[in-house]
Amino acid sequence: METNTKDHSHSMRSTTRQAHIHDLAIVGLGPVGLEAASASNALGLDVIGFEATKVGGHVDQWGQVRLFSPFELNAGPAGEQVLINAAKTLPEPDEIMTGATFLNNYLQPLADQLSGSVALLEGVRVLAVGRQGWLKHEGIDSSARATQPFRILVEENGNEREVLARSVFDCSGTYGRPNWAGGSGIPARGERQMRNKIEYHVPDPTHRNRDKFESSRTLLIGGGHSAATTALALAELAIEEPKTSFVWATRGGGGTQLHPLTNDPLRERAKLVDQIRDLRTNLPSGSEWLTQAQLVAVWAEGQGIGVEVAVNGDIRRDRFDHIVANVGYEPDDTIYRQLQIHECYASRGPMNLATTLLAASGDGPTDCLSHDGLGKDTIQNPESGFFILGAKSFGKNSSFLMRTGYGQVSAALSLIVSELHFTK
Repeated sequence: METNTKDHSHSMRSTTRQAHIHDLAIVGLGPVGLEAASASNALGLDVIGFEATKVGGHVDQWGQVRLFSPFELNAGPAGEQVLINAAKTLPEPDEIMTGATFLNNYLQPLADQLSGSVALLEGVRVLAVGRQGWLKHEGIDSSARATQPFRILVEENGNEREVLARSVFDCSGTYGRPNWAGGSGIPARGERQMRNKIEYHVPDPTHRNRDKFESSRTLLIGGGHSAATTALALAELAIEEPKTSFVWATRGGGGTQLHPLTNDPLRERAKLVDQIRDLRTNLPSGSEWLTQAQLVAVWAEGQGIGVEVAVNGDIRRDRFDHIVANVGYEPDDTIYRQLQIHECYASRGPMNLATTLLAASGDGPTDCLSHDGLGKDTIQNPESGFFILGAKSFGKNSSFLMRTGYGQVSAALSLIVSELHFTK
């Protein structure tokens, strides 16, 4: 019986080889995904890319936010070369851009230029990736497993189809998978039912979302850079429209997780830290900043939202018009759950990289500028040919810089060309 099963499996694999197999499939067409498309196309690889929404969709969601780093740190070398070859005008190296400006002046022109030679498919969601003919637990440390292509199940307009590729880069990021707002990383009571009433991304209260937040009361949860950006925007709106107020709830006893760096080379980051320090002592009238606070429960209350918040161990009941939970993001592992991926038990990123990051930082924060040159071994998984790149590779660790992702792309391409014996 064992022999017959194996024979049938090999027969299936032979049949599959008749279908077209791409050299590389890229999941996610944000900054790192487009850099991967640019670099792999320059190598002459047969590439296909998938984006669930549109090119740079996550960047568009935080389009009003100013990047900390200048353009020279946010543009990929291969992507820049594509635009230079096409005689396109690039932003100045030291320009500080918003997400929208970065999308309109770099990412979208790059995608447009690549579209003539690379299949970049928008509105196509990758549902799952498996190894053709193999189950997750089979072929551990087997060279035979690595010779088979990846089977990729995608959905477009409600219809499903399969795509085969010899290698896969998962560059889908984490912005589409927000953490829960409740304490301990699990949902607060009622949060699952109220999830569509809570904003988990960075809103734009002074412009795009002004009608929503103006003259209303908002609970803001979170202590990182995203929450700080939202707090400053809500404070600006409250000054312009005094009927606007907010309560900022942070877990730490000292307030936010923002820590000033001596002679910080990223002036926008240093500016944000200074602005938050000023805000702490100059909150708009009617607004509060709660420390050592965690969301305990949430429910619908009339046209608003009722909450229970634990503050220094005491329960406070309140009512708000809106809740913004800028509490970070985590990787979505559903697409590669049937592959042999070694995940970190703490960060949920690939283990090799997570171990390197942990060794560099302990359990404290690190500067994103310190992560260059991480090495090829940090991006390798037990599943040969499958790479998690970009922000998703850092898991719950938020100290990611686009330049780091571009370095990962170069390392991953070097590995698949040499170790998978691509002949181009």
